[in-house]
Amino acid sequence: MRFFIDSNVVVSGIAFPGTERRILLATFGKEHTFIISQDVQREARAVMRQKFPRLREEAEEVMALLRAQILPRKTYEGLFHGFPRLRDPADAHILAAAIVARCDFVVTGDKDLLVLHEVEGVKIVRPGQARKLLAAQDAADKTIHS
Repeated sequence: MRFFIDSNVVVSGIAFPGTERRILLATFGKEHTFIISQDVQREARAVMRQKFPRLREEAEEVMALLRAQILPRKTYEGLFHGFPRLRDPADAHILAAAIVARCDFVVTGDKDLLVLHEVEGVKIVRPGQARKLLAAQDAADKTIHS
């Protein structure tokens, strides 16, 4: 499965224990592909500097260690205007990047994205839903390999 991780998941995963952190830790496995865009990376860094300045160094280390593919902006910026149902046009880069990267899921806590449920075959899910998907797939893989 291919997961696009939104900046709010990255920030929460760095700043707090819980589901989002487990998703970040899942990037170290080899079973799934995790992708973030340059825009998400930039946004996560900015939020960490502004809201969690004491975690700035830790955030940089985590961002450097994540085993997520970084999608260059030039590969998806041409699709920014193709989402007429989007409540917040500033979120277009997330959908564009996830579609270009052929992701199965966008993992986000953003309500403006979650209300869409699915765009061009990419399902938009909450972190808790993504964690359940990851756990179910991992359990199925273990059964097959046993």
